[in-house]
Amino acid sequence: MGISEKEIKQNVGNAVRSLYQMILAVNIDEGSYSIIDLNPEVRNICEDAAGFREFCNTLCINAHPEDRDALIRFTDPESLRKWLSERVYISMECRIRHTDRSYFWSEVIICNSTREDKSGGSECLFLIHDIHERKSAELKREAKTRMQVMDLQDRYDALFVENMTDQQTGCYNRKGMKYYTDIVLREAYESGKYLFVCVTDLNGLKYLNDTYGHAAGDEAIAAVSSELLKAAPEGAKTVRTGGDEFLIMAAIDKDSREPEEMGEEIDRGLKQYNASHSNPYMIGASYGWVLLPPKEGMTDLDEYIALADEKMYRMKEQRDDHRR
Repeated sequence: MGISEKEIKQNVGNAVRSLYQMILAVNIDEGSYSIIDLNPEVRNICEDAAGFREFCNTLCINAHPEDRDALIRFTDPESLRKWLSERVYISMECRIRHTDRSYFWSEVIICNSTREDKSGGSECLFLIHDIHERKSAELKREAKTRMQVMDLQDRYDALFVENMTDQQTGCYNRKGMKYYTDIVLREAYESGKYLFVCVTDLNGLKYLNDTYGHAAGDEAIAAVSSELLKAAPEGAKTVRTGGDEFLIMAAIDKDSREPEEMGEEIDRGLKQYNASHSNPYMIGASYGWVLLPPKEGMTDLDEYIALADEKMYRMKEQRDDHRR
């Protein structure tokens, strides 16, 4: 004996009801709705809702604060009327507060019921589907993936910095110079700032190495590089371009006092350093800088480095008794 058509329809109805926590028949034009099926855990959504607009208001009040604005737009009758004229159904995921006051993930589905597989009409089914278990697992996977991506990004950033950095001084190396030159030039072009370029050279490094050993020379390099890093203008890139040669570059305001202040701070820092040590020698540095607007089509700082280098050598003639 086969299953009757009535039994088939009843079984289909039971199956549909088991899939959804809430099934409403809605007439958007009339603003009315009727409850086809309603599970106890979401009964609070239909409390005191005389019409469909009141129901939507209650639903949105019971939505998670982070999802509320999107759900308000989603359930707006004018928007629904437009969407259902173009599509058979629309849906969104959000967290809805149940009668126990806890939030659970749900999929809200509004399906055109005027004609099968057709858009148009104002009659629709309003469905709420429990997706909390699936969504929670999905969010956990996404969180795990984000953590893995962040970890990989941190490792990449660390390797990037290591590859760009001189290990002895903590300044950038020549790879870093090449990379950040483009950034400094672009900032100057886009912001209307001037290019600040400073060349620095230790005084008497060969004398220190020959007389007191390379440990003394390394100490001098470390002391000068430390003062340069502290004195450089905010956002500047400090580069070790050679054994005892350094470059500072930045895009700064044309009226900035930072270049003069930087020189004063370098001299003051090295003076304090020498006073605090009992070394039989003095550590010093010579420097020269320029502050000029970027030239059109400029792709490197070579011209400005040469100008700063000339100024540095003029200072070295005055300060370095052991200049080569």
